Amino acid sequence: MTTAQDALSALASSLGMVLEFQDGTCDLCVGDQPFSIREDDLHGRLVLSALVADDLPDEPSRALVCDLLDLGFGMMEDGTPAVGRDPETGFLAAFAFFPLATLSAAEFPDAFGKFAAFAATLAERLDRESVASPGVSPASGIRTPSAFGADGFLAV
Repeated sequence: MTTAQDALSALASSLGMVLEFQDGTCDLCVGDQPFSIREDDLHGRLVLSALVADDLPDEPSRALVCDLLDLGFGMMEDGTPAVGRDPETGFLAAFAFFPLATLSAAEFPDAFGKFAAFAATLAERLDRESVASPGVSPASGIRTPSAFGADGFLAV
């Protein structure tokens, strides 16, 4: 069985970065996109999250609302990403769960890359909708690890 540290080490090697868990969480930025990787010992999984917007646009299109609802409909235990909204901050986060029992450390960098592409695509879509809906700034204005909560992880 892969350990959380095995998966993180494989990702660090593929990115050419030094990554380590601090209190069960590893925050990192790839480009200007912040990510958090959290060990969930209770459920034996890694939880990936990424900030994708600081809030919904004031007047989201029906297509956007449908797409966001569709993203939250699938089972997420196999690494399939979803999106959620933090009720305290309004931040929208992409997230995915990776059970350690079935996760291969060698395959984790590829899985992270797919998750990162999903988060970037979603952030771009929300940025475009924000431009069309004045009053909401795009997420790019807050894309720093400090956008995560005091515990170092976006609440999802």
